[in-house]
Amino acid sequence: MDILSKISISKKEISKFEITQKNPLGLTCEKIAKNPRDINFSQIKEAIENILLPENLTDLIRSSIEFILKDLFLYMHQTGLYNRQLKLWKTIANITQISIFKLQERIFKKRDLNILMIDFFIDPKSPCMKAILDQNEEISYEHFKKFLNQTTFESNTNRLKGIFYFLKPKLDDHFVLKLIQDTCSIDAISRYESILNGTKDVRLNVINFNEKDKKYEFKLAYPNVTRHEKQKH
Repeated sequence: MDILSKISISKKEISKFEITQKNPLGLTCEKIAKNPRDINFSQIKEAIENILLPENLTDLIRSSIEFILKDLFLYMHQTGLYNRQLKLWKTIANITQISIFKLQERIFKKRDLNILMIDFFIDPKSPCMKAILDQNEEISYEHFKKFLNQTTFESNTNRLKGIFYFLKPKLDDHFVLKLIQDTCSIDAISRYESILNGTKDVRLNVINFNEKDKKYEFKLAYPNVTRHEKQKH
């Protein structure tokens, strides 16, 4: 991806808000992350259910954010994946602010790309996590890599702990092989760690999503933690 292509993509902010708790005195993910080995399923459920998001979000945006802050946070702990992506898991637990952008292309006559970008903050100076919400029905690996590169291009990768790429198409073998190469995953351990090439500690997680009965469903597609590959706590 050349410099001209990168600078031709712009971001239009459509929402910005702070994360709050339904019960400020209740159990939070921040508290959970301090002693993860001493925490059980019901305690994490209590903490994630305490997260409060604004009412004015679209269903897709709300569901995507809830998947990261709630479902994935719980899933990583229950499978042991948090051991391999511990800094990212703790970062998820400490998010305080979120900004949402619509991606557009061309410098003069803007064209919507049908892609949203979500920036997650602990420190307002720079996002510590980013999500790419790609709503296109067909996505080639080259398309995926273009916007993944755009995300790292505009980010301080020393602060960034994770990128979540949401896409609709299922990953075929070629796509998975490319992801393995992108994360230098030569064995199972490095695959679960999923550190993006060219970065010190930016973890890449790819999520499939679809709409069913007016509800969105999400599944971690890469790294793929199957029932027989769960990490030990």
